[in-house]
Amino acid sequence: MKRAALLVLGAYVGVVGAFVHRHHWHAAGVDWPWGLVLAIVVTYVVVLAADRITKVGGAWLGLGWGLVLLVQQLSPGGSYLVASDWVGWSFTIGCLGAIVVGVARTPRLEQ
Repeated sequence: MKRAALLVLGAYVGVVGAFVHRHHWHAAGVDWPWGLVLAIVVTYVVVLAADRITKVGGAWLGLGWGLVLLVQQLSPGGSYLVASDWVGWSFTIGCLGAIVVGVARTPRLEQ
């Protein structure tokens, strides 16, 4: 039951991140991608929290996140939320990297 909940939570984080990652703030002549940074940081924090809930919880969360990304890319007409530009690729690679680092850094052996 916990794994299914983490799968759904991962899908939710993926959908919300896909909506938020394009937000930016213009200051001092520069566009600051606060939505992109927020999406990556929240993904990492939720992966760490999922690993505390159950063993390999971050991996289950990452599976849900990845399924959302896969469904978006396989839909007819491509993804409307994650464009194929530097922001979209930064979101995809940054969040996947956060998931991998979050899962890999958690110790699995009982001491």
